[in-house]
Parts: sequence; C-alpha cells; structure tokens
Amino acid sequence: MTTRPTIRSLWWLIHKDLMRELRAQHVWPGMVLLGLVIVFLLATQIDLPLDERSRVGGGLLWLAIFFSGTLACERSFAGERDAGCWQALTLYPVAPSVLFLAKMAVNLAALAILELVLVPAFIILSDIPFGAQLGPLLLIAALGNLGFAAVGTLVSGLTSGLRQRSGLMTLLLLPLMVPVVLAAAESTRIALVGPIDALWWRWIQLLAVFAAVFTVVGALLFEFVMEE
Repeated sequence: MTTRPTIRSLWWLIHKDLMRELRAQHVWPGMVLLGLVIVFLLATQIDLPLDERSRVGGGLLWLAIFFSGTLACERSFAGERDAGCWQALTLYPVAPSVLFLAKMAVNLAALAILELVLVPAFIILSDIPFGAQLGPLLLIAALGNLGFAAVGTLVSGLTSGLRQRSGLMTLLLLPLMVPVVLAAAESTRIALVGPIDALWWRWIQLLAVFAAVFTVVGALLFEFVMEE
C-alpha cells in the first residue's frame, strides 16, 4: 500500500470515530465527569503544606487520568462490536496497523481533552503551581499519553469481543500501565519541586521508550488481534 492511500485511510478512520463520538457523545462526557469526581475527591483531601502537596500532587493527578481515561480506551472498539459491523471493518482494505494507529489517535484525542479539563480543575482545587513548569509538564503529558493510548488500544482490541470486557480490561491494563503512571508521577514531582536534573531525564527516557515499544508492538500484533 502506497503512502498517500494509507494516510487517507488513516484520516478517514480517525474522522469516522471522532464524528461518531461528537455526535452521539457516548463516552467522553462520562469520562470527563468521572475524572472530575476523582480529581475533586483527591484534591480536596490533600491537607498538606504547599511543598508537600507538590510532591504528591502529580501522582494523584495521574491516577485520576488513568482511571477516567480507561473508560475511553475500553470503548475503542465497542461501537463496531455493538453495531455488528466489526466484520465489515476487518474487511476494509487497510493494514491492521493502520486501524490500530487510527484507534490510538482517537484515544490520544480523548486523553488530551480529558487533561484540558482535569489539570485546571486540579490546580484550582489543590493550589499546586503546575503552570510554573509548563514546558516539562507538556513533554510528560505527551509521552505519558502516547504510552497510555498505545497500551489501552491494544488491550481494548484484545478484550473487545468478551462479554465481561470492562473488568477484564482494567485488570490487564493496570499492571501494564504501572511504568507509565510511575514515570509520569515521578517526573511530574521532580518538575514541580525542582530542579530538572539527570534523574528527571531518566524518567522521561522511560516514558519515551515505553511509548515507542508499545506503539510498535501494538501495530505489529494487531493483525492477530483482528483475527481473534
């Protein structure tokens, strides 16, 4: 398959899922609402001095993003499965890796929207100065989102045909996401309490390697996921 048709097919698949969600609003409103509830519960319980809040705030924020973002990843393939058009999607003349990357891109968009809501809410409720280190935090969010979306899309594809996919997906996703949540939380903590040092870059490198490995693995293995 040449490059131009591949890019066109990738864009069509992304556009299809985004338009379906924007029109029907099946997942994103519930995802954002769940995230706001978790952020409110966590942020209002931090009864610590500002420097201590900065140490624990990043971890709490990433936990809220993980639990609410899982809802979006879980529904990555539910639309096709529930509508009975999964077989038609598998017959579409694109490589399985293109379908994986399209679903991953939609999950990235969902995570970005989620964070645009949760981060300001967390700042207001906890008074932690996330804006003071905007550049490093944007890098952490970008790499963390890539890793989250890659793993979430792959696991969602593996569990999409099962009846009890919700509970199973969470059980499978949680141990796989531990490196992302840990690295994102630690790098966020270091960025907030400063200074940016070699340890911070090691956590960033872990996030980058994790995102790259699972993106490649997901694209390569998705052919077998579609055949199940």
